[in-house]
Amino acid sequence: MRRLVLVPSVLSVLSVLSVLSVLSVLAASLGAAATSSGATPADPVTRPAAVERGAPGSWTKISTGNGSSAFDAGLLRTSDGVLHVVYPRVAPGNEGQLGHAAIGASGGLVTQNTVLADPWSVVDASPVLVDGPSGGLRVVFGGQRTTSPGFWSDGRMYTATAPASGSSWTLPAEAVGVSQLAYGSYGTAATTLADGTPVAAFPLNSTITWHTGTGNDPDQSFDVAGCCAYDLAMVRSGNAVWLAWYGNGSAPSTNGTFVRQIAPTLGPVLKAPGSSSGADSLPTGRVALAARTGGGVYAAYCTGYPTCAGVRLWKVGAAQAASVPGSAGATTIGLSRGPAGRLWVAWSDDRPRVEAVRTNPAATRFGAVRDLGAPKGRQTVYALAVEGSSNRGDVVVNTGDGFWHTQALAGLTLQASPSSWRRTQRTQVRFSVTDAGAAVGGARVTVGSRRCTTSAAGTCRITFAPLAKATRLTARATRSGYASGTRRLQVR
Repeated sequence: MRRLVLVPSVLSVLSVLSVLSVLSVLAASLGAAATSSGATPADPVTRPAAVERGAPGSWTKISTGNGSSAFDAGLLRTSDGVLHVVYPRVAPGNEGQLGHAAIGASGGLVTQNTVLADPWSVVDASPVLVDGPSGGLRVVFGGQRTTSPGFWSDGRMYTATAPASGSSWTLPAEAVGVSQLAYGSYGTAATTLADGTPVAAFPLNSTITWHTGTGNDPDQSFDVAGCCAYDLAMVRSGNAVWLAWYGNGSAPSTNGTFVRQIAPTLGPVLKAPGSSSGADSLPTGRVALAARTGGGVYAAYCTGYPTCAGVRLWKVGAAQAASVPGSAGATTIGLSRGPAGRLWVAWSDDRPRVEAVRTNPAATRFGAVRDLGAPKGRQTVYALAVEGSSNRGDVVVNTGDGFWHTQALAGLTLQASPSSWRRTQRTQVRFSVTDAGAAVGGARVTVGSRRCTTSAAGTCRITFAPLAKATRLTARATRSGYASGTRRLQVR
């Protein structure tokens, strides 16, 4: 698996030498985050350049400090359109810290600072960012400040809060849960209820533990069949809280991607169709889970083994899942709600290359797949997350040395009829422009010096005079807020 966390019950079955070896690896990869009570002074603010990086077509490194391939980031967009990212980083002495970056709506880096006042001995490799008090931010993470007795060393699921700007962070004396094993989480998940109450969960071996609120009432838990559960994700749809995990059990019934409602009542365990080939499957990082605006919980995952045959998008509870175009070979996957019922799906492969696509409002059709490339010189994408609640999709990846950001615009699809004709004939070509099957009006279609603008029905026409010789032409459709679409035309 991508990460291993040892707790006393596991340690007891290992030799002393094995323990020391594993702990030396953990110190390098999982030491990550610190805090003390009170506000954390903000690091110097990083202002965007005149031409903002991180916008569509450009990658910007948004993290500071040392990274690790084991780290995941938490993403949240505030009401002002700013995207906030909280991520683990390795501090001097192989201790841990949580970093924060704020990214403007147009992709520019606005703020960088730290969440925790001082490094901790252990911090969660997969912190989660959720809505905080009064429209602010709350990061949820397991950790252990030191091994000395005390509340911050209990190994619980702690929180840190900030105003919506993320300019300063406070560590309240509270935790989302009473378990002292949360510091060993195999992949933390969190969300909030409609009234802002936090809900957090973590897996450890075969047990998934969760808690609602910051009181001292007992945690709740259940055991998965087979060992173990990893890479949790959590969303709320209406008043229902849903939890997803990756299971690597030794039987088809315990291997793959699983989803379960945990509140207000505990529902049945549902396995994503095709998420394993027999008892084999592919983990792709934190499970890609989203609550769609307008209803429905969706998960995205790989099908096939030993390589990904393609990403599937599954409406939880449905008998079948939709195939995401062009996604064969995916290694990491992200999923986010988009505007008006749409969803954004993003993934990376081992080239590495990052791609993204947006669905229609019903989440039943896909638009044009966008090739976002990858941060220059980086060979592997270890984790990926996407946030698409605005018209753009913000994509954050971990390349081992830190976290990088770019944006994706939904792509236009351009069709032409006919797309091939004889050069001796005067020919009228009908162009249609769509976004995930929906007509796009006001798009400009250009072929050389010729152009037309689509009607509300998404169509327009250009008439081509006879030509002296055969040639190939390129038609291009453009519209504000979209990536352009092209179509090759053959004049023979």
